[in-house]
Amino acid sequence: MMLWGKQKKIEALVIKHLDKVVETLDNFQDSLYSYLGGDIDQADRLALATHQAESSADDIRREVEAQLLGGALLAPSRRDILEIIERVDGLANAGEAALDYIMLQHVEIPNEIKGQLHSIGEKTGEISREVKQAMQMMFDDLRRVTEHTKAIEIKEGEIDRLERDAIKLVFKMDIGLAEKLQLRDMIEQLVEISDRAEDLSDRIDIMVVERKL
Repeated sequence: MMLWGKQKKIEALVIKHLDKVVETLDNFQDSLYSYLGGDIDQADRLALATHQAESSADDIRREVEAQLLGGALLAPSRRDILEIIERVDGLANAGEAALDYIMLQHVEIPNEIKGQLHSIGEKTGEISREVKQAMQMMFDDLRRVTEHTKAIEIKEGEIDRLERDAIKLVFKMDIGLAEKLQLRDMIEQLVEISDRAEDLSDRIDIMVVERKL
């Protein structure tokens, strides 16, 4: 059983968009790792690649929207895909915004929290792949969607714990309040990707239930 049916052109565009969003988040992850490792030039290059992939994702999203608004698929399916692809696109936007925060402010990251931030990057990469699998199963096999949305929720919870641990460490450090607030805000930017992914997984679950009724 499939959620949207087999309209091949729309399916191909949605998956192409997903690929670009995953590419955006892969570049985000690698840029973050380079920054944490002190290779700022490489982090800058990967941040640019993040921006470029996000821009390409935007172009594909607009192409999907044009196809749907032009009458591809039945009205309920059009609404579902428009909502879902906008939420997926938001993941790429969040990755781009997090890097902008770090790079533009030249945030100095204490060694004490680098481990947590690296783990947040790893878990974010895992989440992006679960999002891709969940979306693919919406076209192919509804019975397998929830295994991936459940995985997103679990990993988002793990990132929440890493976020709390990192922020606790920050406010125990012997640094100024302004630096503490900057680091807290940076951490919140990093975890915005997983927060949006959890919201997306909740919406996917609702759509699946609605179609099964």
